[in-house]
Amino acid sequence: MGRVVMMGVAIAMAVSAAGCSGQSARPTPSAVPASGVPTDGGVVSLTFDDGLERQEQMARELTERGMAGTFYVLSTRIQAAGYLSQAQLALLSQAGHEIGGHTRTHARLPALHRDEQRREVCGDRSALEAMGFTPRSFAYPFHAVNAAAEAVVKECGYNSGRGQAGVAAERITPGDPYNLNTPLSIGARTTLAEIQQYVIAAEQRKSWAILVFHDYCDDCGPLGVKPKIFTDFLDWLKGRKVAVRTVGDVIGGDVRPVPPVKAPSIVINASLENYFGKEGVPDCWQLDGRSATATFSRVTGARTGRWAGRIQVTEGDAGGLRLAIKQDDGECAPKAGRLSVWYTSTVPVRFTLSTRTGDGAWSRWVDGPVFPAASTWRQATWTPRTAQAGGISFGLVLTAPGQATIDDFALR
Repeated sequence: MGRVVMMGVAIAMAVSAAGCSGQSARPTPSAVPASGVPTDGGVVSLTFDDGLERQEQMARELTERGMAGTFYVLSTRIQAAGYLSQAQLALLSQAGHEIGGHTRTHARLPALHRDEQRREVCGDRSALEAMGFTPRSFAYPFHAVNAAAEAVVKECGYNSGRGQAGVAAERITPGDPYNLNTPLSIGARTTLAEIQQYVIAAEQRKSWAILVFHDYCDDCGPLGVKPKIFTDFLDWLKGRKVAVRTVGDVIGGDVRPVPPVKAPSIVINASLENYFGKEGVPDCWQLDGRSATATFSRVTGARTGRWAGRIQVTEGDAGGLRLAIKQDDGECAPKAGRLSVWYTSTVPVRFTLSTRTGDGAWSRWVDGPVFPAASTWRQATWTPRTAQAGGISFGLVLTAPGQATIDDFALR
């Protein structure tokens, strides 16, 4: 922990040296003209994915050499074990590093419905702004991008999207700023000479090398760059004529507003697959009434995908434990429609429903129709009278002590 504190102190000292105006102090290497884009030679951007905690040391190495990087982070992982905290990211930003977006949950965007893409991208950017950052640049998880994903990234207010991997260099004025080309990620097997060659190629072609880093260690997996190689590379890079700029500074453009997140037309995380950072509760869902006699767990043997949810009540109020769509202002809570869910159970189950008014207030939970116990997967459907609702939350509850396994929620 002492090492982390020292890294934070080093970055804070760099901020103090830049002045107390409260504005981000961007290190400006001598090779970079005041306009931000070089008039001769190439450009290099050093980018860092996922907001891993060891990246604070990488940021310190850049700061000490008068360089700035672009850090693409996931809003739901800030504060999580092994990831940078909000305070650490604030110090990076104040030292001149760019904080960009990377979706809420590291989602593979082309595989998602458009509503869920908006939630991942717009919701992530909105959360970062609420933390005091001004994200202009985005990176697609897994470098997975298609035209629909590009359109959502643009709609959510970003000025660029770092995309396709495997191309050595990008044009300084890219043909498609929402699918910026990069070499493959730099990892444990990448040599110093290979990283240097990306820069040399950018110098020779007067192009833009966007380098991708993840972790920082001698032996922490295939995406961990070795510290000595990284620092040797920075020392070598400092002596080159090539400009080192953040992605946002190369692309330019104003900070655009985040559009309001509209109520989705689908159930988000409908198959209960994503559980990251939710203490065992599926992402975009909430759990009410947990007690010693009523439990929720995720289980295998799902109808589709890997996971299903299981509610078990041994005694007491069987309907007191409720897994339902998160009651929010539209990021998760969908529009009204015909409700559907698949279940197996040892006792009868019933729908439970709450609706949101136009001013954002949620109603009390109301009971829906009852469905019989089922030893094999059975679909329950219901079309409630919710025409005036601004959004809905729904789930299944038990009518008596027992258990139910649930999966594949939907709106029809």
